[in-house]
Amino acid sequence: MPVAEQVYRRLRDAIAAGRLAPRARLSERELSASFGVSTSPIKAALKRLEQEGMVVTQPRRGTWVAFAPEKAHEMGLIRAALEGIAARLAAERIAPEDLSRLQAIMEELRAATRALDRDALVDANDRYHALILKAADNVFLTNAVRGLRGYFLITQARMRTMRLKPELAMAEHEAIFAALAAHDAPAAEQAMRAHIARTVETLWGEGAAPAPLKRARARRSVPATQG
Repeated sequence: MPVAEQVYRRLRDAIAAGRLAPRARLSERELSASFGVSTSPIKAALKRLEQEGMVVTQPRRGTWVAFAPEKAHEMGLIRAALEGIAARLAAERIAPEDLSRLQAIMEELRAATRALDRDALVDANDRYHALILKAADNVFLTNAVRGLRGYFLITQARMRTMRLKPELAMAEHEAIFAALAAHDAPAAEQAMRAHIARTVETLWGEGAAPAPLKRARARRSVPATQG
């Protein structure tokens, strides 16, 4: 793996996990010394992270971690709007073979929800949303959603400590699929927006509550269902 990619992933994961706190300053020289690399891969990694909304850089002021809980809430609402549009377009354009693939992913989601398999659930969920975005067939929309990559990473880290409702998320995925299969564009958009907005409130709303640590360990943790 190229050095720049290694540095990028380590910084990305540190921000997503909260090891680099909100508004923490990021010195290229200090990071270079810490990672044991030149400043070139550090610069490249910080540029990518800035494009993903995870850091901010201003001339003569430096670079710092941009993530804060209130920003994640805002980013989630933006995602709800974008993916709502994606679901609307997908309902109008989705091909039979993509519906079949989506149905297969739905089976994986059901099995993972029943088994409380966090890893399988997160993986299937990512592919579920990615396939709907692909079916929307709009390059501008795709680029806009990919620009929220930082939000996705932070959300995944957040899910590991939050009390979630996987069965509710499964029902929401079912409603989205039903609207897509019926080629009902307004219903697909509404179902997708409601699903992601509810997930955002669960993770970042005022009533968001962390899962009890002992209970999470005993049950292999509550499975995450990404919006």
